[in-house]
Formats: sequence, structure tokens, C-alpha cells
Amino acid sequence: MKSTTKVLLLILAIYSVALIAVELMTSQDHVRHYFTDIEGPVRFYAVNTSLSVFLLWATALLFAVCLLCVNNQDGERRLWWFFVSQVAVFAYLGLDDRFKLHESFAWRLGIGDHYVLFVVALAECFFLLALGRREVLTGRSGRLLLAAAVLFGVMIFFDAVAPHDMVLRLTLEDLAKTWANVFFFAFAWHLYCQQIERLKGLGHTHFAETPA
Repeated sequence: MKSTTKVLLLILAIYSVALIAVELMTSQDHVRHYFTDIEGPVRFYAVNTSLSVFLLWATALLFAVCLLCVNNQDGERRLWWFFVSQVAVFAYLGLDDRFKLHESFAWRLGIGDHYVLFVVALAECFFLLALGRREVLTGRSGRLLLAAAVLFGVMIFFDAVAPHDMVLRLTLEDLAKTWANVFFFAFAWHLYCQQIERLKGLGHTHFAETPA
């Protein structure tokens, strides 16, 4: 069994044991909070957040698959680390969107929550410029990334600048976020397809092996 699989199974086992322990130490009514369905007073409650989180984690998953297409060796080490950084960024953004982490961090730091997202955006820019190859930032992938970045900026603008009670502020902010995530997903999909085509060109019929 590969080391990555072992780590994932270990994390799942710890997660399962933790939830079992919670019920044993509290009650079924308490642990139900961690297993409950997402439901509310209207049909399709939280549908936009659910879609947004799905797109972010799907993007992270695509970059994780891209990791299997390259080797952490001299010729591909930079690209390998780029994919690692993208898995981290989009996995975090999915967690953030689901659990509102930026609001918690902002409250503890005493700053506007948009500043936390701005820091994540700066980190992504750093990873793109420091680790991304030229083909990542140009052509179709560059256009998809630019569209996502503009829409992400629109989301932050509405969150940081627009009056809280402005008509359509909430709708436009969240829709800009969802559209940005669609383009981030398309960006990841395009790079994934590039890796598959590259492997086909090299005559590979399987993904790169990860260390056992």
C-alpha cells in the first residue's frame, strides 16, 4: 500500500474514532450536530455555498491527480511543487467557504475578513509566479486564470467596499465567487488535460508512482 493511501486511511480512522468518542463522552443529540444534513427554512438552502465548495474541492482534487502525472525529480520538481501548492490553496479555500474560517481568523485578529482572503490571493500569486511554468500563465490556461482572478477580485470588492445593505450586494458577491470557482475549476481541468496529453506523448500508460 502506498504511503499516501496509508496516510489518508489513518486520517479517516482518527476522524472516525474522534466522532465515536464525542458521542460516548456526550450524547447522540450532541453528536448529531456533526452528522446532520444541510437543511433550512427554504428549498435549496445553502445551494450556492454547496456548489462553491464542491468546485473548490474538485479543483484541489484535479491538482492532486496532476501530482500523479509528474515526478518529484530535478526535471519536474518545480511543477510538482506547483501542483502541491494548488492542492493546498484550493483545499483550504473549500474549507474556508464551508466553515467560514476567514471570518474566525479576522475576528481573532481584529481585522476585516476580506483581508484574510486578500492574503490567500497574494499567496496564490506567489505560487503562480514562483512555481508556475510559462504554459500555466499563457494561452488558454492563462485566460481561464485571469477570468477567475478578476471575478475573485469582484467578490472581494463587494465584500470590502460595497455598503452592507446595498441592493444585490450579497447576490453579486456570492455569484462572483461561484463564477470565479467555475473558472478555477476549468483552469485545473485544462492543466490536468495537458498532463494527460504529455504522458500519452511520452508513451506512458500509467501515472507516476508515489513512494511506498
